[in-house]
Amino acid sequence: MKLNVLRKGILALALATVLISCTEDEVATVFEESLTAEDVSAIEEIDAAMDDVSVDVEQAFVLVEGASALSTKAALDKSETDKGGPDFFPECLTKTVVTEQNMKIVTLDFGEGCEIRGRFIAGIIMMTYEKDPDLQTKTITVTFDGYRVNKKLIEGSKTIVRTRENENGNPQSTSTFDVMVTWDNGDTASRVGEKVREMISGADTWIWSDNVYSTTGNWNTVRKNGTEITAQIVNPLIRNLECRFIISGSIDLTKNDRHGVLDFGEGECDNMATLTLDDGTVIEVTLPKRD
Repeated sequence: MKLNVLRKGILALALATVLISCTEDEVATVFEESLTAEDVSAIEEIDAAMDDVSVDVEQAFVLVEGASALSTKAALDKSETDKGGPDFFPECLTKTVVTEQNMKIVTLDFGEGCEIRGRFIAGIIMMTYEKDPDLQTKTITVTFDGYRVNKKLIEGSKTIVRTRENENGNPQSTSTFDVMVTWDNGDTASRVGEKVREMISGADTWIWSDNVYSTTGNWNTVRKNGTEITAQIVNPLIRNLECRFIISGSIDLTKNDRHGVLDFGEGECDNMATLTLDDGTVIEVTLPKRD
């Protein structure tokens, strides 16, 4: 009889251990599924780096193509053409343009690296597109060779369909991308998606610093640890190049079955955003600088 009691005790103890173990695993799983400030910081660093690429490509395209790359008003405004605006690229950049048949190949070579408006840039961006200056829409294929932005190596490709004037009369770029980002500490993240970027102000001048962009789109990010996060812009992201941060708009983020809304505010130029989780928890997020 004592043996039976002992057996029952051992069985109960084993069952309790299993239940406790399962409960701890479930709690850990719930914790891992929740969006964190670290998740948002990682994906925002990628966003900032890819936005920097878009700005560099946009300005290089305008620099190479001149008036044919701008809106009709800017192209016809000789006074603005004479002003020219501040030089966007520093002396450390070597820009080359090669024409092959009906294509242009523009290479932006930052060499071993230099600082550009607070960013450290190294390596090469290569742009390929049709040379016909009369085309209203051009497809720009962007590739990278050892290209680094602030300790992040960017590999892969990006395709930009650039429309000189959309239905609103503004320049617009639709980007599809498939890239891998590697941090110096060995962390990695892949990014696949699409963004539509409209210049809603500044298209009628040659001055880059007065440009204002409105961006929509969606993308999927997979981090080195297997974490997968999808993003959908629900309110257009507004970026004024006079400010180093997104000033308004919001993104719906999904990590497994957990959601959160990243809100960039109502127009103030600051480096803070808020992440609101499903349960109402609000987390402050520090934003990386953009060019």
